Amino acid sequence: MDLSSLSSAELNKMTKAQIVTALTEDRRETKTIVSTGDKRGQLQEVRETRNLVGKLVSSQEVAWTYFKNGNVEEITTVDKDAKGKEISRNLVKHNESGGLAKNVQRLVT
Repeated sequence: MDLSSLSSAELNKMTKAQIVTALTEDRRETKTIVSTGDKRGQLQEVRETRNLVGKLVSSQEVAWTYFKNGNVEEITTVDKDAKGKEISRNLVKHNESGGLAKNVQRLVT
């Protein structure tokens, strides 16, 4: 909400909570909330972006798989909206020597 467009009378009718929410609703903070690895050494991380009042705005899951030699095999990134609905998916494949595979797949939904 743009408070600059409101009159003094309209602002006076608002509660402090409404004013603070209006001022901070577009400010966001992203934190890694879960970072896990399994016994095979595959990693997954979940990041959440919340506004300053703590409401979930979006989330992102990133998973790394590895070849037995330790080089990255695939990186999958899934972006979700505040309701948990997938909004995009990106898959990047690597070859065993460490470079990008010739058949690199980038999927965006």
